[in-house]
Amino acid sequence: MAIRLIRPVHLNVSRTMEKLLQGPGISVAERPVLELLCEKPLTVPEAARQLSMKRQFVQRIATGLVSKGLVEKTPNPEHRRAHFCAPAAAGRDLFGAIHRRELEMLHAMLGDINETDVVVALRVMMRVDSAFESLVEANDGREEKL
Repeated sequence: MAIRLIRPVHLNVSRTMEKLLQGPGISVAERPVLELLCEKPLTVPEAARQLSMKRQFVQRIATGLVSKGLVEKTPNPEHRRAHFCAPAAAGRDLFGAIHRRELEMLHAMLGDINETDVVVALRVMMRVDSAFESLVEANDGREEKL
């Protein structure tokens, strides 16, 4: 039952985020990359690992955010080709506004859920994610089915 709920929850959140992000002009795919880079500057490979996404996909997203003036590339002293990506002032401001709107929406829709329940739900989601990530890593490169 729980696994069956993941897909509709994901789809409904994605659809809602698409509508929420129409005004600001960034996509659902760009939003988590911008959020992560607002936490701290990262290289594209580092961001891809943290987001469990393919490096090439994150590279396309980062390039788009740079072209929109929301992210800047800075030199990485440890690697000539893997620049750090950091939010530009416009990117930090935009993400702050988006995040405030998200929190307002969540509070309006889910304000009746107490903080303890939210903490437990997040802990369960992180545990499920970790278990499935381990399963994917254990089966990477194998042709066999689960």
